Amino acid sequence: MGIRFTSASSSRLGGRSTAGKGCLTVFFLVFLVMGAVFTLLILADAARVAEVWFWPEAECTVLSGSVEETGDDENPYTVAVVFEYQIDGRAYRGTNLTRSSSASSSYDTVRRAVDAYPPGTRTTCRVDPENPGEAVLECRLPWIALAGFLPLIFVAVGAGGIYGVWRSGGRAENGDVESISQRAKNGRGKKIELGIGLVFAAVGGGLTILLLVVPLVRLAQASTWVETPATVVGSVLRSWSTDDGTSYQADVLYEYSAGGRAWTSNRRDFFPFSSGDADGAEAVLARYPAGSMTVCFVDPADPTRSVLDRRLHAAYLIGLFPLIFLVVGAALATHALKRPSTTVPAAGSPTRPTDTPDAPGSLAPQVGPVGKLIGTILIAAFWNGIVSVFLWQIVLSFRRDDPEWFLCLFMTPFVLVGLGLVGGVVYYLLALANPRPQLTISPSSPRLGSRLRVEWAFTGKADRISRLEIVLEGHEKATYRRGTDTQTDREAFASFVVTDSPASWGVARGAGEVEIPADTMHSFASDHNAVVWAIHVHGDIPRWPDVNETFEIEVRPPAPERVPA
Repeated sequence: MGIRFTSASSSRLGGRSTAGKGCLTVFFLVFLVMGAVFTLLILADAARVAEVWFWPEAECTVLSGSVEETGDDENPYTVAVVFEYQIDGRAYRGTNLTRSSSASSSYDTVRRAVDAYPPGTRTTCRVDPENPGEAVLECRLPWIALAGFLPLIFVAVGAGGIYGVWRSGGRAENGDVESISQRAKNGRGKKIELGIGLVFAAVGGGLTILLLVVPLVRLAQASTWVETPATVVGSVLRSWSTDDGTSYQADVLYEYSAGGRAWTSNRRDFFPFSSGDADGAEAVLARYPAGSMTVCFVDPADPTRSVLDRRLHAAYLIGLFPLIFLVVGAALATHALKRPSTTVPAAGSPTRPTDTPDAPGSLAPQVGPVGKLIGTILIAAFWNGIVSVFLWQIVLSFRRDDPEWFLCLFMTPFVLVGLGLVGGVVYYLLALANPRPQLTISPSSPRLGSRLRVEWAFTGKADRISRLEIVLEGHEKATYRRGTDTQTDREAFASFVVTDSPASWGVARGAGEVEIPADTMHSFASDHNAVVWAIHVHGDIPRWPDVNETFEIEVRPPAPERVPA
């Protein structure tokens, strides 16, 4: 027998207990609350920065400016500026460059801000109308608001998960239960998929630009910079605590001469972040000890720009990680845009005019191989993206010879689930090479008490299938309340074998007939009950993913009896 992944089976598969729904709700609620809190904090900070644009202007004079150390290893340098201004005849002194912090880990960034306001410069400042003693020299755009897209992923996952857990089915305009395929036909599923895809693509694209494109472009630019002698004036190991442990950074301060004056910088390379690798940072400090002579590379067009190391090293490869979100988001958005509109029959519906139900019709599967692959990739990327953050901390702890065993044990089941999801991606990727069934039924919408003819033909190498099973199945879905609980059950009430053929009989194409008993139930949907008929195709492929496709059909009530004239 081949590998066989099965979805919901015939007996009581669709229901979720209240406990199960409660656990899933709590799980997704964590994502929703975390994402919402971080989004609100980011937006509040952005609003505080943007508020300065509405403050009135005042003339001011810069008295002094310099680069000073903050004593904070994470952002060790800051702008120390003093300026004087008058409001209503009273003199005030301000010391803030912007309303947000001007501290930075980049000496170059702080030095440029100081150089923009030499002592004696007359300029304008913005004054808080409710507190004239507070003023700033610069108004900046609230770029931090863009960071709000990242926690929006958690909001989308949490809200969508809770919605999916508690919504057993949509409601059509006439009050009937609306199936998933109907919602997709009406465009709601398409819009949700497109929205999630665009959020993932936006976050992935932004991080890819920040972590990969910008550093590589700067590396390419630095290849033409001029080699210049430099002196290391400071070599310090910076460290600070984060949610993931301790971050380390080798802060190498060096001086060089260019453009007729001396400059100071601490730009070592173009990688924008620190790491948790203390040994790596120590190795950098050993390479650049304080007081040593070295060389840096200076931009001939702008002597303020320099770098110590312009080699491409492994840290830059971290920029490839956001590509997962970009690719998944683009795939989701593309798949949503290619989904049928309201003028195209929904997946699982016979491709026939609605006024000819007795004519033959072709069927389309509910979810094709590409859809299954994209869905699995999305889940695997999201899950493993989160797990990888903690896994990296475990790797660093072993490199420091201080293993975090509790974190190892705690993360083991999460890693195993992630590996299983990766296995699912591989499974569905291999399944793309499977032969695909094409079904034609006659009539396209059979009645109870009539015979249904099913014709099939496989595209691709059907001789790989060792056994073919095609079954017509009817099942009932019931939604009901038990006390304060709402439950949904699914149970098969009819199953008819169209064919069960070994390979020796030939499975590439064929036909079979079944009779649908008149005493069974026709297709219908209401507020609390639904009857669904579907044809299940299973092709057994030894040592390979099996063929598993489901095609929904509509079964009509029996033909009305003719009354004799």
